[in-house]
Amino acid sequence: MDRDHNLLIQSEILALLEGIPASLVERHPVQFLMHLDHIRQKAMQYHLTALHDLTCAFEAALQRALQSGGGVTVANSYLDAMRDALDCGPLDRSMAEALMASVALRLGGQP
Repeated sequence: MDRDHNLLIQSEILALLEGIPASLVERHPVQFLMHLDHIRQKAMQYHLTALHDLTCAFEAALQRALQSGGGVTVANSYLDAMRDALDCGPLDRSMAEALMASVALRLGGQP
């Protein structure tokens, strides 16, 4: 039953991720951020620490990218990373930190 519940949660959040195309960030940035906030809240509700932390980092990176005009590129990278994090399911804090460090390196930042 626990596995079925986890699959339902993953399916619900994946549908939310698929519902926000990266191109929306430039056309309607406020709407995009509202969708992103909804995903962050769901991740917190379901104790998906890595996905929650990644969403918070995404929001911060996106604000910087919107000022420089690279919003779609950042959105594509983070949305892909969020899908990867969703596959992990609930993680303890140390595992979430390791995943975030890996994502930071993959996106060209510092852990």
